[in-house]
Amino acid sequence: MCGTHHKVCVVGGGLAGLATTYYLIKEGVKDVVIIEKLDRPAGLLRSEVIRGFTFDVGGSHIIFSKDPNALNEVLAMLEGNYLRHRRMSRILVGDRLIKYPFENGLKDLPPRLRYECLRDLINTYIKRVKGELREPTNFLEWLYYVFGNSIVNTYLRPYNEKLWKVDLRELTLEWVGGRVPNPPIEDIIKSAVGIDTEGYKHQLIFYYPLRGGIEALIKSLLNEVVRAGTEVVTNSKVECIERCGNYLRVLAGNFEVMCNYVVYTAPLNALGNLVKDMLSNEYRELVSRLRAVPLAVISLGIKGDAPPYHWVYIPQKDIIFHRVAFISNYSPVNAPRGTYSVIAEVSFKSVSELRSYSNYRLVREVIEGLEYVGFLRSESDVLVSNVTKWDRAYVIYDSVRSRVVREVIRECLRHGIVPHGRFGSWEYLNMDAVISKSKELAHKLIKDSLMSS
Repeated sequence: MCGTHHKVCVVGGGLAGLATTYYLIKEGVKDVVIIEKLDRPAGLLRSEVIRGFTFDVGGSHIIFSKDPNALNEVLAMLEGNYLRHRRMSRILVGDRLIKYPFENGLKDLPPRLRYECLRDLINTYIKRVKGELREPTNFLEWLYYVFGNSIVNTYLRPYNEKLWKVDLRELTLEWVGGRVPNPPIEDIIKSAVGIDTEGYKHQLIFYYPLRGGIEALIKSLLNEVVRAGTEVVTNSKVECIERCGNYLRVLAGNFEVMCNYVVYTAPLNALGNLVKDMLSNEYRELVSRLRAVPLAVISLGIKGDAPPYHWVYIPQKDIIFHRVAFISNYSPVNAPRGTYSVIAEVSFKSVSELRSYSNYRLVREVIEGLEYVGFLRSESDVLVSNVTKWDRAYVIYDSVRSRVVREVIRECLRHGIVPHGRFGSWEYLNMDAVISKSKELAHKLIKDSLMSS
């Protein structure tokens, strides 16, 4: 039997799903239902309060954008509940904390290494201009093509291998745009001789909620969509999406809905099992091969004063986490007076490896790493600990993804299923990009008369 009818069913209540619903409502389309697997909408923008500490348990998230209009739109959603910061981040190289981005912090390196980084960069630049270098075909080749051996071998390669847990030659160049800082060579030379420069400038100034952690953004959007009468169904995992006459039928446990279109923001690599009658066996097998990096986020509440940084990158192999963020420096409300809150991120090769690590082991190894680096005086200062595990955090841009985006998503659209968001469209998107793309999607749905029936 066909269920109740909505014009749009949004699968997934993370930022992409809520933002799309928000903009549909602003366009006058209020007949929307959101289906969320977990106990509340949030996705990776999930914050937890534990004994007075606020932790962003989906990893470190900040608000910034190259587009001033997009940034202002995001900030408006927070209705004044935000703070402005100038980035203070570092990279651990040996026993030194180097200014981020690495190329703009060469002055912090030992003289010999600073010289080698600058020498290799200039030599590579000359060869590239003269056409003596082969055009790169993958991410690893691109790194060497742009930065030369020393910068890549000192930081970019070990850090990215630690984060991605794959051979960097498997990553396509689609991922590079806007993700890896590529500063002018003049700035790098200035940095090497001690003149301050800034890279990745659109992230230099960032914003963060004063209260509520990063989930404050989610709650602001959720309040708007609920106020408009949107039905939000939680604790419901979508089990099937199929045709029912001229409509799509979405089944999630005991909840059933009919709709004109499905905006699918859940993981794309799980879609094949939900739409068996709409995708060929070849496409279902292909989409199941999409890869993402699993992540554990270890949250600690610590007695004392935090180091003066927002976040620090850790390329060293013998320290378990690749990034640590002091989110009480994002907002003083995130920790009680006289304490600070820390989140450390640890990526894994597979979900099975992630699951094999006990929470106790993760906390122990993070504490040991923080002590070794000097970010924690003593284990006895740790007041609170928490571990959150995510099967997917960073989508991997490989050849399979390229084909899925080119062929499978097109097939989904033909059936009225619109993959969207970081995991729905399998794109490594910042929050501002998710919100901008959600606004574009809402406009497109209206423009193409998809709401007409």
